[in-house]
Amino acid sequence: MKMSSLFASLLPLALCLALLGHSGVAAHGGHHAATNASAATNATTAAKASTTNLVDEVCAKLKRKDLCVLSLQSVPEVGSATDIGVLAIAALRFATTNASDTSAHIQGLLNDITLAPDVQQGLSDCAEHYVDAVEQLDDSLAALTVKAYGDVHTWVQTAIADADACEAVFQQVATGQDLLSHRNQIFRQLCNNALGIVKLLKA
Repeated sequence: MKMSSLFASLLPLALCLALLGHSGVAAHGGHHAATNASAATNATTAAKASTTNLVDEVCAKLKRKDLCVLSLQSVPEVGSATDIGVLAIAALRFATTNASDTSAHIQGLLNDITLAPDVQQGLSDCAEHYVDAVEQLDDSLAALTVKAYGDVHTWVQTAIADADACEAVFQQVATGQDLLSHRNQIFRQLCNNALGIVKLLKA
């Protein structure tokens, strides 16, 4: 057999072996990539489970566990929380956001010129109370960062008193007595949850 004929007959075999070798390397590399991706996924899942367990453990010690879990899990920082301090900050921030939302809601209601004068006055008073509540919670957050737990308790309690004062105002109007009752109740519960977490942090 001539050399050129021999070469021609062996060429397909060589190409086949080369392709098989390449696919083996690719499969091996793909296996490593899949393994790395799986490990990363498992680590992320474990971290989330750890955070969830911490939230559940802390919230289980509070009166409103359901609201505690719901509020904390909606705060981005909680996603990587590994200690109660992060949860305390998150709880105060959520309460602050809630107070700000209620303040904006009140401002919207004040634009309704069809409301009775006593309701308008009640809303105006509540607007002032919630502005103060936001300021009190901002101060409590600052105090928490330096572990001034006594100040945190005092200022959060003052914020709760603002919500109580708003509720009291509407108990004196002829109509619309429950206009802000649900919002006042939720805000008080959020503040009490925050205080409960801070108390655990002190223990």
